[in-house]
Amino acid sequence: MANERIVILGGYGNTGQAVARLLLEHSGAELIVAGRDAAKAGRLATELNRACGAERVRGLCADASRGESLRGVLDGARIVVAASSTSAHVAVAAQAALDAGADYMDPQYSARKLEVLRSLAPSIEAAGLCFVTDAGFHPGLPAALVRYAAGRLREIRRARVASVIQINWKELEISPATMEEIALEFAGYQSLHYRDGRWRSMGGFESLRPIWVEFGREFGRRYTMPMFLEEMRPLPLKFPSLVETGFFVGGFNPVVDFVLMPLGMVLVKVAPRRGAMMFGRLMHWGLREFTRPPYGTVLRLDAAGEEDGKEVTLAVEVSHADGYLLTAAPMVACLLQMLDGSARVPGLHLQAWLVEPGRFLQDLQTMGVEVLIHSG
Repeated sequence: MANERIVILGGYGNTGQAVARLLLEHSGAELIVAGRDAAKAGRLATELNRACGAERVRGLCADASRGESLRGVLDGARIVVAASSTSAHVAVAAQAALDAGADYMDPQYSARKLEVLRSLAPSIEAAGLCFVTDAGFHPGLPAALVRYAAGRLREIRRARVASVIQINWKELEISPATMEEIALEFAGYQSLHYRDGRWRSMGGFESLRPIWVEFGREFGRRYTMPMFLEEMRPLPLKFPSLVETGFFVGGFNPVVDFVLMPLGMVLVKVAPRRGAMMFGRLMHWGLREFTRPPYGTVLRLDAAGEEDGKEVTLAVEVSHADGYLLTAAPMVACLLQMLDGSARVPGLHLQAWLVEPGRFLQDLQTMGVEVLIHSG
């Protein structure tokens, strides 16, 4: 993997920095960290080179919203990682990667982004390039965990993945654009899970009864609600024995969950752009003021299958105190499989369906993510 060049757009952001540090530690790739602020990119490159003891990183100025700004930066790149905080410029970044003959990855959660990339899918495949979207841990990990369980259980029947994210928001620098994008995506939130042969929403009285998940240790028992991820859609077709599956997301805190979220969704529906700005500010305030310890991020799979007429269970817990590292580590684990060719398949892919799940989890452990597996 030596002398492979990876360009990280938004390279000095929270996720971009974490991706860069892990790539330097676990690959031989040369990196370009790029963003609109050339001084920030340069300072980070100097810091990273000093930390790794070699000149493997360059900091360059690049505007992901302008194709002409990306042409020189992407010249000679093997992979482009769009780690910027917004998915609004995915069309520009993806087209620039396609023009440069480079593979591509992004971690953004966005239905609009998926539409843009799917429109490019024929060109991506024709060019023999590998584009990976919905990377990271949420999305990115849930369906991969179900695939892992399906390989361990002879006949998988149930597979529920749930997450709890509890971050000390006061210590983070988050741009208004990032919060606005989060707010816009909540407006398109789909509360779907698979049961009784179809994807169904929780409506009426059922929506007032959250699903409780035991996360153990300091997080304990938490309420969750279904959150549809595109990567979960193929699971019942791939594994016909499944009678129940879905992804369930835990709440932030009671003020955000039960006061600000309902209000924000109304604001976004009434005035999408302005409402999203207001919702983003309100949500950021609620997260900073009302989130309490313990801090950390946990993703938990609870699966069950049948073997010789008996129920067999499997639980997998993936966790780390730093949510940004937990986003970056799955991205880098996938990039490693792309770099060595084991998971480099031409076309557009969701990360959860491209990676080999067993090695994926092993590489996460190597990067400092805690992975606990229990079977019974």
